[in-house]
Amino acid sequence: MAESPVIVTETDMDRLTRLVRAFKHSLFRDQQQLELLDQTLAAAEVRPSACVSKDVIRMNSRIRFLDFDTRRRELYTLTFPEEANISRGMISVLAPLGIALLGRRKGDVIEAKVPGGARRLRVEGVRQKTDVRSARSEDSPARRTSDLRRGRETALAV
Repeated sequence: MAESPVIVTETDMDRLTRLVRAFKHSLFRDQQQLELLDQTLAAAEVRPSACVSKDVIRMNSRIRFLDFDTRRRELYTLTFPEEANISRGMISVLAPLGIALLGRRKGDVIEAKVPGGARRLRVEGVRQKTDVRSARSEDSPARRTSDLRRGRETALAV
């Protein structure tokens, strides 16, 4: 069975491309991971957010997956590096697992090379953080800050 293409929203592509560019010209310790993310983005199918199915993993998506080796179900939120906190289920897009999850969708089987070896996972569910925000008609700075706090609390609570 052919692997489906990685799909990235225009907004995520813009932000991730800037992130890669900034880290390439810094002393970022893991240039290999940075190169892998850059390659993933170069091969990705870029679409407007409105044209991306809700079951596609984007930045700030909450992902539930089954780990085939441990037979455990896990829940993570895909984040930018500054928000990452693995003990709270917030995984960086620069982590091997984060790169492997980006742009995948519910039902996909993913293999990721992680520091402890390889992981084989099946994506069982994807929930977008933007679902809550898009229901709001106002988008003031105060409301965005409130949404961010509430979104983080929700992400940490589940």
